[in-house]
Amino acid sequence: MPGNSQISDDDSVSNANLSKNKIKQDSSELPEQNSLAENSKLNQNVDHAEKAEIKVRKKSEETSLIETSEKEKADGIIGKVQYKLTEQQIKDMKTGPEGLTDEEAKFRFTRDGPNTILEKKKKPILKFLSYFWGPMPIMIWIAIIIEIVRLSYIDFVVLLILQFFNGFVGWYEERNAGNAIEALKKNLAPKAKVKRNNEWSTIDAINLVQGDRVNIKLGDVIPADCILGQGNIEVDQSAMTGESMAVNKYEGEIVYQGSICKRGELEAVVVSTGANTFFGKTSALVGKTNNVGNIQKVITKFTGILMVASILFVTIIFVVVLTKGNDVLETLSLCVVILVASIPIATQVVASVTLAVGAHNLARSKAIVSKLTAIEEMAGMQILCSDKTGTLTKNELTANPPFLLENYSISDIFLYAGLSSRREKGTQDAIDKCISESAEKDHNIKYDKYEVTDFIPFDPKIKRTEATVRNNENNKIFKCTKGAPQIVLSLCDYKNIEDIVSKNVANLASRGYRTIGVAISEEDDKWSMVGLIPLYDPPRDDTKETIAKALQMNLKVKMITGDQIEIAKETARLLNLGDTIYNSDLFSEDAESDDQTTVKILVEKADGFAEVFPEHKYRIVEILQSLNYRCGMTGDGVNDAPALKKANVGIAVEGATDAARAAASIVLTMPGLSVIIQAIFLARMVFQRMNNYFIYRIACTVQLLAFFFIAMAIINPKDEFTCRSNGKSCSSIPTSFSFPVIAIVLIAILNDGTLVTIAYDRVTVSKKPEQFNLSIMFLNACTLGFVALISSITLLLLCLAHMDDSSPNDFFQGFDISTFSYGEVLTAMYLKVALSDFFTLFSARTSSWFWTRAPSWQVVIAFIVATVAATLFSCYWFFNFADSGSGSIPSMQSISWRFAGFIWGFDLVFFIIQDVIKVAELHLINSYYKSKGKEAGIGGSVLSETFLQFTSKKTIIRRQTSSFIR
Repeated sequence: MPGNSQISDDDSVSNANLSKNKIKQDSSELPEQNSLAENSKLNQNVDHAEKAEIKVRKKSEETSLIETSEKEKADGIIGKVQYKLTEQQIKDMKTGPEGLTDEEAKFRFTRDGPNTILEKKKKPILKFLSYFWGPMPIMIWIAIIIEIVRLSYIDFVVLLILQFFNGFVGWYEERNAGNAIEALKKNLAPKAKVKRNNEWSTIDAINLVQGDRVNIKLGDVIPADCILGQGNIEVDQSAMTGESMAVNKYEGEIVYQGSICKRGELEAVVVSTGANTFFGKTSALVGKTNNVGNIQKVITKFTGILMVASILFVTIIFVVVLTKGNDVLETLSLCVVILVASIPIATQVVASVTLAVGAHNLARSKAIVSKLTAIEEMAGMQILCSDKTGTLTKNELTANPPFLLENYSISDIFLYAGLSSRREKGTQDAIDKCISESAEKDHNIKYDKYEVTDFIPFDPKIKRTEATVRNNENNKIFKCTKGAPQIVLSLCDYKNIEDIVSKNVANLASRGYRTIGVAISEEDDKWSMVGLIPLYDPPRDDTKETIAKALQMNLKVKMITGDQIEIAKETARLLNLGDTIYNSDLFSEDAESDDQTTVKILVEKADGFAEVFPEHKYRIVEILQSLNYRCGMTGDGVNDAPALKKANVGIAVEGATDAARAAASIVLTMPGLSVIIQAIFLARMVFQRMNNYFIYRIACTVQLLAFFFIAMAIINPKDEFTCRSNGKSCSSIPTSFSFPVIAIVLIAILNDGTLVTIAYDRVTVSKKPEQFNLSIMFLNACTLGFVALISSITLLLLCLAHMDDSSPNDFFQGFDISTFSYGEVLTAMYLKVALSDFFTLFSARTSSWFWTRAPSWQVVIAFIVATVAATLFSCYWFFNFADSGSGSIPSMQSISWRFAGFIWGFDLVFFIIQDVIKVAELHLINSYYKSKGKEAGIGGSVLSETFLQFTSKKTIIRRQTSSFIR
């Protein structure tokens, strides 16, 4: 393996090596160039004139580079970026080829600390107190101050309780959500392949120390600042330096933590970790873009609309009530409390809890969410662009009998293919593993007499590997390569064999075989084609069933593969994906410049794409998004990162590189496509919970705001109604009807406690992708709130008309309910409004009849606690204390159990009416949208709870999800 020589401060900046590497860079960078070999020949495509010119330049360049390197070393500058090494770093870097010992690594870890940038976290007490400061808490503090000024101690204490309750619930639920997210992030922690005690192992990058010998390969995120060993790599360090293009880094140069390896493979020694890295020292200067998710936009819009409406209505109430002669402070206190009860304080808490619960459930399903907003995006995903290898197929290749050319034997082709493969365990990709295991086990190939002096690992740009080999028996040096047949063929004198090779590749591809071309170069860089090795990667056992389930979810799956179009078509046929497959010619400059509209139509209708490069994936996503599709993309390689980031839902599949995982919003830890289907199922559940919450909260706000607006600004109990008991007129009847502050606060507390349980409610899962329709949401919610309002105003008028002994209300007389005092009317309306809110939840949570779906036990318990508490408060009201009431508002008085039972029945009747009107309205909305050729996105077919049961699996996924589906 390259880079096993000891790396020290002296040889890390070796002038000779640096010179030699720079000269290599100036040479032609054709794919077949062996850029890692110490004494490699110039590429065969460089003619003699070019070779002569390079030799002439070599001496002058060597002198110049030596002088420059000495100056940079003296100034402490490496790689054109100032990076001064301390004496301790120079000492620590002298790590032998066996790596550090565990004892030494433990000592250095204790000395230097973890390899991470420590976040500045707010002290727990300050974090807790922050939940009592902000727009809504400030409004409650204002109300508290007003109550202190008015010497209304009961209201003061109750408002303090409300402040503490809201702050505590917000802190507690956000903390739980934060802990959940942190736990998930630990699963996404970057890894590093490190050599300790002469053994390679994979550890969390946070445990790296100075002097650790690490392996860096294609797709890795550099885990710490490292100085490179023998060889060269290409890295994307744009996040640190702002360079838009990837740069080549050579032996002795430093690469920075957070850079991405785009090409090559070598060993390196860690120079700095944690806060001492280049990234750590400049992290404050690195800009980070936090994209606002769609669900956050909906929350902002939803909260904004309710806040504006609440402020407008409350302002009108304040002005009108003041004109009636009410006390300013008393009226202001009431209006502030009404505002607090109307504005959805708990929205962000409910959203965080709901998304965190969803993320936990997805993690149990082997899908780790790195961006919570991706849950809502996944619920609305319409198209999934899926990799073939490893996602639709098993990525368990088997080698079949090869096709041979000239006089080569089966042993020859597997010898050369094995030599041009990684054979060290843990460093192999699927092809290397298949080839090397088949060579050794099936064909008894031995490599004892061969020494690989240089190796070029697979690169997506050149699509092949190459090894420079020495035969130790005769000291003969030769090269061998394996890779894409057309690439390997282009290296050879292919005129006589092109037709037969192409014919065999096409024939094998039509039967679903992927072919690997093998060639050898024994002298003068003249390559000879040895033959073709057919590889077969069968579809996963559950893929066909998974595709069928995706279609049931109205999710279109488009296969994307770099394999030949014949292989893609055969795989698509086996999986019932469709037969409309296009190759990368569709995205050529000529094709797109001629008619972009046609290209968009073809991409939209395609079932898959073959022979594509990573940049084509980005273009596919871009086109689909331009057609207003929510698009998901799976990927595993570093070159997939741009497409993963561009997609609405970037999904890094099992075994993905760190670069792909960093770019994705969801990371799968289990192979296959079935886990994605399960993640979409769960995401649609989360969406429904949030949608139900929005409808319920709007309905509650409509009822409260409109009720107080009518009751306080329009109804005049003192002048419009008669209150007489035992022939005597009642005293202290106000000109505006209102609850005492304590009653409004109790409604707010019980409501907020019930709201949080929506995050755990049972919901249906739509067969169609979900998206918020704010118009329908507000219309539905306003209808529910309006029906509850009508019932509240109706009962209020009936109760006010039943306060006269001499002329009782006939309605209540029919139920044998005696006349009320004004205090009893207040308590009755408190119970009525509170129960209406709780009943509305059961209508808001379904788009059909309320009984069509049972609620979760959390919702049931919250409902029981809230309604029982409200009823007990009404029947045993004890919050009245002398000289500490709500000013001119009379004290509330307990009502009889008979009257409380009547209110329960009254609310239940209107709840049924509310649900009937809701169903009729949603039916009309669906009919209207259907007449316009559109879909309302409400109701419709749903998936059963057994949907996640895969008959092709030995285990049933449903068992993993039963605890949160029910």
